Amino acid sequence: MGNQRISVQAAHCAVAAITCTVITGPASAGLSIGNGSSGGSAATSLRIAELRVDQQGADTDEYFELYGAPGMSLAGCWFVAIGDSGTDPGGIVEMAIDLSAWTLGSNGRFVGHEATFGATAFNGQMLVVDPAGNHATIGTGDSLNFENSDSVTYLLVRSFAGNVGMDLDPGNDGTLDTLPWNELLDSVAFVRSNSTDSIYSTVTVGPLKLTSTGGMPPHAWLDDSGWHAGEYASWVYDSPGGGPAVPAPGAAVTLAASACAALSQRRKR
Repeated sequence: MGNQRISVQAAHCAVAAITCTVITGPASAGLSIGNGSSGGSAATSLRIAELRVDQQGADTDEYFELYGAPGMSLAGCWFVAIGDSGTDPGGIVEMAIDLSAWTLGSNGRFVGHEATFGATAFNGQMLVVDPAGNHATIGTGDSLNFENSDSVTYLLVRSFAGNVGMDLDPGNDGTLDTLPWNELLDSVAFVRSNSTDSIYSTVTVGPLKLTSTGGMPPHAWLDDSGWHAGEYASWVYDSPGGGPAVPAPGAAVTLAASACAALSQRRKR
């Protein structure tokens, strides 16, 4: 498959431990990972909306959330993670989940989570999926097993033809040479402090001023002002299967200076 370089302009702001990316170009384009698509057509409008990749204690409550049209089928869609291996610093497919069996809920949301999801309480609060959003257990135990020791890029693609362990960037130059999908729908990279691993999306979250995670965002969500980082030992910002409205792919959003300061406030639920 061909390799097309896609340009996205992103503005960054930091408030305390929160770093966000404000998208001012094609919302889901990545660094040289397009395949005749700028990521997410108006017809699909399917997005990655929320990710929990780490927490205090055992990582039993990891999940990802997608957002689109209510009742939309996920047939042909895959959720893919690209990171490193023990000997290779980047471009390795760490996870590839076929979403074809599921649909979005009545509120346009789907949550994929571990079998152990909802097992941990912080300040008496436990995670529960909003009843309007569809959800499903992915594998058994903590088989989602999101990596949080290095930077990782998450992709939502259509018709994935690769496999876990496949090296998409054999030259380790930050450009994916192999594109085993028909369409890139969305992408976001979680960036850890001092990580030398390549990332493959210009939409990024982190690194954070959070020593307990080495600067890796433990959780983040998307709303109409961009991506925001959550907390490590709290569910206060988590809203699996619910949460704020998400902009359509390709939508241009802006973030004024006054709004940047507001990122440290609790998200309304």
